[in-house]
Amino acid sequence: MIKKVVLFTLITLMGPNLAHAQIIIKDEWARVTPSGSGSVYMTIENIGDQDDNLTSASSDEAKTAMIHQTIREENIAKMIHVMGGIDLPKGEKIKLEPGGYHLMLMGINKNLSLNDRISITLAFKNNENIEINPIVKIRPPNAHKHK
Repeated sequence: MIKKVVLFTLITLMGPNLAHAQIIIKDEWARVTPSGSGSVYMTIENIGDQDDNLTSASSDEAKTAMIHQTIREENIAKMIHVMGGIDLPKGEKIKLEPGGYHLMLMGINKNLSLNDRISITLAFKNNENIEINPIVKIRPPNAHKHK
C-alpha cells in the first residue's frame, strides 16, 4: 500500500513536467570578428504541446552571451538587448538570422577560425537546457552562391 501511495505521489508531482515543450535546433552557425565579438544564428522549432521561451544563452568561450534583436529606424540598424527572451509558440519555428534576432557574444576568449565550433548553452523556460556547437562561417552555411 505504501509503495502505491509513493508511486501515485511521484506521478502526480511529475505530471505537469511530463507535458513540456520539445525544442529542435537546426542550421546553427556563428560569425566572429577579430575583436572578440560575434553573432550566433539558428532556427528554433517548438514541436511540443505548449509555448516556451528562450530565456538566455551562455558560453564558457565568451564573457557574455546575450539575446539581441536588430531593428531598423530610418535606414539605421540598431541592436537591442532582448530582456524577456524570445517567445517560442507551440508548433512554430523562430529564425535567429542576420538583421533580426541573434545571440551576441562578447569577449570571446580564443581566436576562432573558419570551420571551428563554439560551445553555447541555451536556457528555456519550459525545456531543459540545450547545448549547441555552431560552426564559424562568414555567411550562412547554405547561402546562395552566385556563379
